[in-house]
Amino acid sequence: MRLDAEGQRRLGLAFGQAETRRIVLPVRTPGTIAFDERRVTRLKPRTSGRVLSLAVQPGDRVRAGQTLATLDAAGVLDARNGLAAAQASLGEAQATEKVAETNLKRGSDLVKVGGIAQAEVDRRQVDLAKAHAATLSAQSQVDLYRAQYERLAPGSGDAPGISAIVSPIDGVVTAAGITLGEVVDTNRDAFTVADPSQIQVLANLYGRDITTVKAGDRAMVEAPIQDHPGFEGRVRSVNAAIDPMTNTAPARIEVANPDGSLRANMFVSVEIAADLGREGVTVPAAAIQQTEDGPVAFVRTGADRFEKRALTLGVQRTDWVEVRAGIAAGETVATLGSFGLKAILLRALLGSTD
Repeated sequence: MRLDAEGQRRLGLAFGQAETRRIVLPVRTPGTIAFDERRVTRLKPRTSGRVLSLAVQPGDRVRAGQTLATLDAAGVLDARNGLAAAQASLGEAQATEKVAETNLKRGSDLVKVGGIAQAEVDRRQVDLAKAHAATLSAQSQVDLYRAQYERLAPGSGDAPGISAIVSPIDGVVTAAGITLGEVVDTNRDAFTVADPSQIQVLANLYGRDITTVKAGDRAMVEAPIQDHPGFEGRVRSVNAAIDPMTNTAPARIEVANPDGSLRANMFVSVEIAADLGREGVTVPAAAIQQTEDGPVAFVRTGADRFEKRALTLGVQRTDWVEVRAGIAAGETVATLGSFGLKAILLRALLGSTD
């Protein structure tokens, strides 16, 4: 097909290049915001007791080391008293061992000059072994009570019988399970604290998208937040199990959320750039024209010459299309206005003289 410069101008022809690129398929799906499980802590009382104070409520921001509540905990006093008793027993055992060691040394000296029989020395060796074993046992009790007391010990400035519930992370209180004045035990969650600075998006994948999306793929998250740009993230994993109710598998996408704009349970739109693991020849999407015989494109072979090429297509996007066969990388194709070339070709085939 020939078309001079004036004809090309009238059609408004524009051109693009066929190029080799990484084939990335956009996967669009709805999703929901969720806290990252690795950044959520559920705090239980360290000992049973009555709640004396509550310093926070759901929605409050907290810092690592901040006291969230205090308990009147008898277990703290029990641990402290047990440690004191164990330390006293240890001192007594150490003193007994020292005496046994001295008696054995004296016996060893006396047996050399015939002052005592060897049997007496043997007995004293047994006494020293028993005393040493008692010391080791007493030391283990001290270590046990010390660890227990240090775990339950009140904070600086608190009364001896007070146990504090302290947040180990910076975050937001998302739930409180205790009330002022009630008696609680160690089996109940007192508070749940989540760090919202990095969250995850659960994007529902369906059908072949479940196997197409891989860990490491880039993702863009659009949230219903006024005047806020999209959030960039990466796929961390795709669930190995499918939800039988929806027949979908969630992809977990890690997203930075430094200003806390994204909130748990918020509905969002997700586009995942699924890397298919290969390269291919692509042309601008505007270059593709559909005919009865299938897709074609018009390759510019000279300043005024165009060649229709039948194409075998692969991945099709709104901006570019993968061409499996029909065009080589580096060739020039007509893009904007290529529909006019198709029209001219059809008129020629129909024998039109218009």
